[in-house]
Amino acid sequence: MSGPVLHLVRTPVASAALRAFAAYQGVLDDDLGYALHLALRRRFGAAAPQPWRLMPGRDGGPEMLLGYSQDPDALRSADPRAIARPEAPPDWEADWRGDQDAGSASAESALAALFPQPFEAKAMPRAFAEGAAYGFALRVRPVVRYGPRAAEARSAADRRGGQERDAFLAALERRDRSGRTEESDPLDRERVYRAWLEQRLGTAAALSAFRLVSHRRIRTVRSVPLDAASRRRPGFAGPETVVDGGLTVADPAAFAVLLARGVGRHGAFGFGMLLLRPAGR
Repeated sequence: MSGPVLHLVRTPVASAALRAFAAYQGVLDDDLGYALHLALRRRFGAAAPQPWRLMPGRDGGPEMLLGYSQDPDALRSADPRAIARPEAPPDWEADWRGDQDAGSASAESALAALFPQPFEAKAMPRAFAEGAAYGFALRVRPVVRYGPRAAEARSAADRRGGQERDAFLAALERRDRSGRTEESDPLDRERVYRAWLEQRLGTAAALSAFRLVSHRRIRTVRSVPLDAASRRRPGFAGPETVVDGGLTVADPAAFAVLLARGVGRHGAFGFGMLLLRPAGR
């Protein structure tokens, strides 16, 4: 396979600074995905990793940002510790909770503290072998687009969520419209999400195992105008689903593209990063 080598990159994230930055920018939501996206773009520009995933800290340690990058040197050369700090930075750790008057200096101070260490990088295989087996972990937003009829029936409040809906809810609606019943066509969330993932893998890989680890609806924000009254961006609810399992590479070139692009939508906001591990682990 020609072209740049994909690298797995990682760096710790200062959780308090991330929440402060989110609050100052009016993007404080359930998963802080938009805030971290905004911080990465503002700090690293086009070199920011994508897709990425924010992982919980281990044994009391900091949260860890994992991502894929084809230019880790650009990340390492832009040392996060080199951000110019204001001469007298405010005490953002103390005042971020509900401070509506924090200025840009507070936001930049929180941003400076958000990435306390440079990125580490590890090269991924330059080429994946056809038939190679891996375990995987994946955080996704399993959504499908609204069809014309469903889109027309939505309320104004629903439309704030964009043109997407949970794949499981869409499957339930299709069953109901067809006249089938729960008894004749029982739908299982895990089975629906497995089919959704198989479609996204396409010809790149085949699933050998699949398990739904967790699922919830979370409030998120995206790039929409700031509400003048609350100085916050309006949010909308959407699914957050974590799955794991096993897969076999079917088309090495397509699999490499999938890994770099991410699975599904919202790769810039912490979804779709396919984390691989040796098969059987």
